[in-house]
Amino acid sequence: MLTYDLEQRGNKTLYEYLYECIRSDILNGRLRPNEKLPSKRTLAKNMDISIKTVENAYEQLLVEGYVRAEEKRGYFVNGVEGREGFGKPSVGPAGGKTMAEQEKEEWFADFTSNYKVYEKFPFSTWAKIMRETLSYHDTELLEMVPTQGIYPLRREIAKHLYEFRGMEVSPQQIIVGAGTEYLYGRLIQLLGRDGIYALENPGYLKMTRLYKNHGLSYRYVDIDGQGICPDALRESGANVAHVSPGHHFPVGFVMPVTRRQELLEWAGEERGRYIIEDDYDSEFRLNAKPVPAMQTLDAEHRVIYLNTFARTLFPSVRIGYMVLPPKLLERYQETVSFYSCSVSAFEQYTLASFMEKGYFERHIRRVKLYYKEKRDELLGELKQSSLWGKCRMIEENAGTRFLLRVDTPLTDSQIKWCAGQRGLNLSCLSEYCRGQVDGMEGILLISYGDIPKERMKEAVKRLTAIFE
Repeated sequence: MLTYDLEQRGNKTLYEYLYECIRSDILNGRLRPNEKLPSKRTLAKNMDISIKTVENAYEQLLVEGYVRAEEKRGYFVNGVEGREGFGKPSVGPAGGKTMAEQEKEEWFADFTSNYKVYEKFPFSTWAKIMRETLSYHDTELLEMVPTQGIYPLRREIAKHLYEFRGMEVSPQQIIVGAGTEYLYGRLIQLLGRDGIYALENPGYLKMTRLYKNHGLSYRYVDIDGQGICPDALRESGANVAHVSPGHHFPVGFVMPVTRRQELLEWAGEERGRYIIEDDYDSEFRLNAKPVPAMQTLDAEHRVIYLNTFARTLFPSVRIGYMVLPPKLLERYQETVSFYSCSVSAFEQYTLASFMEKGYFERHIRRVKLYYKEKRDELLGELKQSSLWGKCRMIEENAGTRFLLRVDTPLTDSQIKWCAGQRGLNLSCLSEYCRGQVDGMEGILLISYGDIPKERMKEAVKRLTAIFE
């Protein structure tokens, strides 16, 4: 049975990585001519990925001639001439470039990437505060950092959460760590490895890998137009639900208060149930005031809140934080507080000062305005194109992306291939789904944060050309 380590895929999508692994096995002779590939369902089950992901990879191999499809029999490996030339780049349709070649080049427009607006970050201010930190906190920088993080930063985070998310929390409830991945590791130790974790479907694929690496049991629970379905959550047997109510990824909706209350009711039905509220980009709600966090409705203390500065500042700032309810905080202090804080005192004091002096709030306002202008410009270009009559936009006001449903006979893998030939990097909603993806075809996930304004018009022109 074909098996590949999905942890090695880097930034590639699941289907792209699977395609490249099978292609490599064909070129290197590990898969021989006329050898039958596993069925889509069998391979999907073996690798814990969606059938659609396997189908997209097989379709790509079929288009490039590495495999053939035989009716009612399946997919078979084709003989590849010049096997002594393993590793030579293959050529796609019409002399196009392979995915591997495309990834080595800069995309003309990357509709999958966000939050790299470096020119909008106040570097001079940040540098000044770093110098001040070295001058004012020379002794503290040499001391052991408290396990939960320095108090000045936790105080500023608590203040920020109150002003922007409506949360009344004590600095003592906040745990600072080097990114959300680190914090999830500590959280899993608190909640235990014997439970069952529920993940939104479609949802954030990285969580699957994280739970799998920790050896946890998890279930995919379908969402509807309001969020994860409470009845399906009950049927899953899960006792921990991971949700993103402030802005669902990748669909983009904001969970209404009625659904939030239903999930809190679910959490309160049995002892030991918790909700992990992943609030990864709540600051970037463009046309409205941020919606209060689910944690503000939590009378039973069942919500664990997580967020990070990696998106609001810049990716290399590996500072995240979580807010624990009182009982879990006691358990944390009793069981895992011996771990050293994973963020240096220098970074924490710098960020605390950046927030205390109002620079963080001003930076958020400036970046939100920048993203709104880019979104409006992209919408303006779309509305002037012929594509506008063939598509429908979904959730354009939350975060820095939206969904675009296109009326097209093309499959998602064909759309992505055609986009690649035009220098566009695209992702589709079906890539984030597990199991059946009926009704998910032809829905593009459009992230516009990293597309230069001077390329916007041409990017829309190239996108439109895919569907003409």
